[in-house]
Amino acid sequence: MCVRIGLSRYGGAAMEISQSYWLTLAIALGYEYGIKQWWERLGSNSTHTVRGYVLFRFIHLALLCVTGFLLFSDMRFATWVAFSIGLVILGSLELLLRFFIDRIQGATHLSFYQLNYLIPLLIALYGRFISYTPRLDLDYRLVFLLIFLAHPANCFIRWALHKDEPAPVSESKSLSEAAATSTDGRGDPELDDQRAKGGRRIGTLERWLIVFLIASGNVAGVGLVITAKSIVRYPQLGNRAFAEYYLFGTLLSVVLALASSFVVLGGL
Repeated sequence: MCVRIGLSRYGGAAMEISQSYWLTLAIALGYEYGIKQWWERLGSNSTHTVRGYVLFRFIHLALLCVTGFLLFSDMRFATWVAFSIGLVILGSLELLLRFFIDRIQGATHLSFYQLNYLIPLLIALYGRFISYTPRLDLDYRLVFLLIFLAHPANCFIRWALHKDEPAPVSESKSLSEAAATSTDGRGDPELDDQRAKGGRRIGTLERWLIVFLIASGNVAGVGLVITAKSIVRYPQLGNRAFAEYYLFGTLLSVVLALASSFVVLGGL
């Protein structure tokens, strides 16, 4: 019940979408991108081999089935299992999508990286085909936002920044030099990876804070969040490559948090 605090003002203006859908979408997107990041931390090749990828999707399916059984009432288990299999199949389409992106890019030398957004869009549409009653009486709009603005949002931002796409040697070198000159003048791949993970965690906390500020009606406080983050990063902004990367990533993160909060919660 405490999740409803600060959200009552949005009740009349919010989108007419059931709480069941918000919970279903939170489960679907949270597992699709959250489990993947956790699984890849277990080993660099854990999802790059056929056996590793099949095991990953099997665990994905098992967690979907168990979670649906625990969180929904009046549920027909067989229907939910079939729905979960559909979610796993949709997620597995990333392999086919990646194949086509590589082929098209190799033939035309054009980037079609934005096609990665197709899978979460299909998952969002597919989630409308099932509806059960959540066991807990919560406002699942906020639950969805907290889950969506964590790992899924990080994936969206990485796609927009082309961080999962092989970068040209010159671009990769310039970014590594930017990171190096902003600290001790030496490029350390392991240290850069730790900084990237730390940056994603900071971005997640930043978006969560924006959601709570909007939900409580303190929209003006969003500016303080951005200002505080910029003050911390100020010594590194002297490097132009890093500054452009940081500004674009931060603005994209903030816009994603603001837009999704206003859409889901119904605006002011």
